[in-house]
Amino acid sequence: MTRPSAADSHALAAPVRARRIMLYSHDTYGLGHLRRNLRIARHLLGSAPELQIVLVSGSPVAEYFPTPPGLRIVKLPSVRKVGAEQYRPLHSGLDINLVRRIRTAIMVDLVRRFRPDVLLVDHSPAGMNGELLDVFAAVKDHSPATRVALGLRDILDDPATVVQLWSEQGIYSLLAGVYDHIVVYGSRDVFDVGSHYRLPAPVADRLVYAGYIAPDGSRDGSGGRHLPPTDPYLLATAGGGGDGVATLAAAMEAGASLGIATKVVAGPLIEDEAFDFLLDRAEQRVGVDVVKFHPHLHSAMAEASAIVTMGGYNSLCEAISVGTPTVVVPRSQPRLEQTIRADIFAARGLVSVVPAGPDLGGRLARAVQEAVVKPAPGRPLDLRGLDRLSSLLLAGAPGQSAGATERDEGPEPERLAERLPA
Repeated sequence: MTRPSAADSHALAAPVRARRIMLYSHDTYGLGHLRRNLRIARHLLGSAPELQIVLVSGSPVAEYFPTPPGLRIVKLPSVRKVGAEQYRPLHSGLDINLVRRIRTAIMVDLVRRFRPDVLLVDHSPAGMNGELLDVFAAVKDHSPATRVALGLRDILDDPATVVQLWSEQGIYSLLAGVYDHIVVYGSRDVFDVGSHYRLPAPVADRLVYAGYIAPDGSRDGSGGRHLPPTDPYLLATAGGGGDGVATLAAAMEAGASLGIATKVVAGPLIEDEAFDFLLDRAEQRVGVDVVKFHPHLHSAMAEASAIVTMGGYNSLCEAISVGTPTVVVPRSQPRLEQTIRADIFAARGLVSVVPAGPDLGGRLARAVQEAVVKPAPGRPLDLRGLDRLSSLLLAGAPGQSAGATERDEGPEPERLAERLPA
């Protein structure tokens, strides 16, 4: 029998490095990106508690949400989206270009020190105003085994707008040259991202439809009716609260006309003046409760008689996962994402849609009344996105390439940066 050498014994005794995952969430508007990434991190850590996960986020309200053990949040200076591809610092007195350089420097330093096995970018392929380009260069220089993945929600905007924007900004070249995986948090039969957004063959080959990202424990997304609540109420929520005041005020009116209590979750990002307006409206009605933030919104949805919400990705996934009758007032500006999603979900019988406009309260009341007696839909959503995403991200040994499709040679970051807005 051959005895192991000293080198072999050392190799056997050496601990295996825990997998490291870095999540990027630009968070320039609303809560959707932050909440989705927190949900992903929580599920990953539940699947593999030994993981080391860092979430870089620009959200100014990240502290509102519970952080699972094992997750570290690295805060980026916050910016606010003020127009199409236009941003400004959340706190005045700073130049946006300086803020962008600071955000990039934080992430480059993190890549050098952390050397993640996987970098998962949420939604924005190049980051806010191209802030990820230098990060990708740092990955290439300091952590070449890192797999780079892009996570996209089911719908970004109407196809013509996305194709034009991605063509002008060189995003198709970036997808081909940087990303090992492109993961759609949706289903091809709901919205065919590869076809609608004209992904070329080399990129489309890396496209994976994971299913929708819903809270752990969600089932088939069929919208099957939950048990009637003992204390019926209408729940109205507008995501982060950056807009949606008109919808929330109309929901109060609808609840009053239906003779049902109304709980309003305005969102932690709502402006003080808008929140005071909702409070004043609530004082004029009996049975209306208004808060900025609800720590267990998913449970509140499950216990409600009906939900009035906008058409955001997280809000609709959560509402459908609990089966509560839901009426959607989708946003149509600055992009058509919510309108497209709401119409598709309505065609599957999962929600009802009421467009914004005159007499919104009256139209909401009628839609809620109809929704609570409507039969359960027959075309469910695939809500197993967390499981499939975790399997993809955890594939391969720590510190080693997982053998993803070989990337094409994309443009140098300096050249691509010329095509992105300053």
